[in-house]
Amino acid sequence: MTQFKSDIDDAISDFVKKCRELVRADGRDKLGYDLEIGGGRKYTKIIMNTGNQKMVWAFIDRTNGDVLKPATWRAPARHARGNLYDPYGGMLNIYWTGPGYMSGLKRS
Repeated sequence: MTQFKSDIDDAISDFVKKCRELVRADGRDKLGYDLEIGGGRKYTKIIMNTGNQKMVWAFIDRTNGDVLKPATWRAPARHARGNLYDPYGGMLNIYWTGPGYMSGLKRS
């Protein structure tokens, strides 16, 4: 279990780095936008800090690496938008605004 915890933490860290690059590529970093990693036992919460407010940007299921869109501040939506261990590293349906809506998901 300790090895998986380390692996998932590394995968989350790499994912957030890539997501920060999306935020920077859109120029939002100049406005003070940044992503933070929040704790949790089952889900890691990724938070967008805009400088004057914070919102949940995504959840990561720590049991399997699924990337989930937030439904509320405390809970993710049901369906995964990607997975940290897929060929895209979870990035296929990720935009600077967060995980995409189900209706717009890319399949490959």
